Amino acid sequence: MMLKSNEDLIAELKAVLAGQRYHPRTISNYCGCARRFLDYLERREIQVENVTEAQVSTYMSRARGILRKRHGRSGPHQPPIPRAGIHALLQLAQGQWPPPPKAACAAEAERFAICDEYEVWLREARGLAPASIKDLIWEARHFLTWQFERNGDNSLTSLGVDDIDRYMDMRAPKLTRKSLSAVAHRLRSLLRHLHRVGRTAIDLSPHVIGPRIYAYEGVPSTLDSGARSGCRCPEDCEKGQSPEGVEGPCDPATARDLWPEVERNLQPAA
Repeated sequence: MMLKSNEDLIAELKAVLAGQRYHPRTISNYCGCARRFLDYLERREIQVENVTEAQVSTYMSRARGILRKRHGRSGPHQPPIPRAGIHALLQLAQGQWPPPPKAACAAEAERFAICDEYEVWLREARGLAPASIKDLIWEARHFLTWQFERNGDNSLTSLGVDDIDRYMDMRAPKLTRKSLSAVAHRLRSLLRHLHRVGRTAIDLSPHVIGPRIYAYEGVPSTLDSGARSGCRCPEDCEKGQSPEGVEGPCDPATARDLWPEVERNLQPAA
């Protein structure tokens, strides 16, 4: 493969950033930082196609040291290093940045392979948006790491309902009902894929139990806690009884109008 010159890479980077509607000043800053990084690589006879994350970290440390000497450690006008410009350059030169992690063991290799094929299925077969794919892949990595650490990299064939329940119990304590429902949705998607490609014996997705989400659950109530605890039903308001902590009796007409809406909001979401 013919290697591109530094000027060709900078010109292509500028065109890519312009196509993504970056501000001209931002494009100039990114390209200037990318050009200095290319000069650094050329002095050390390193091809940009072979750059590693460690080499980028070394360059950033050197650049920060130079800026500290020039502007002072705590100078208010010390210019930042546009790291995004270097990352955009490396993504253009290598096709992907940061580079995919290398597997340190058989379990990691299995997890990487499953997530790669899962991502392809989500993108090409289901046509999901990149943000949705990112969330689904994160959950897949998290679940597979948890499962392989407990039972080994060959444990998917014996995956059972009890494993799914333990995983959901592990995820539940720090999550809200809405967040836990999203976890259940993402886990069902992964389990359907694992069964589709033959990695699990049965389809376990129907066995993932998540919390019910009610209509308008996230909307704050217009009644305070005292009014909700004192007003037991519309009949109380019809009798003119005042909820505890609320001055004056309830308006019966208001109670009749509002109660059907309250009952609808208490129904589970479809």
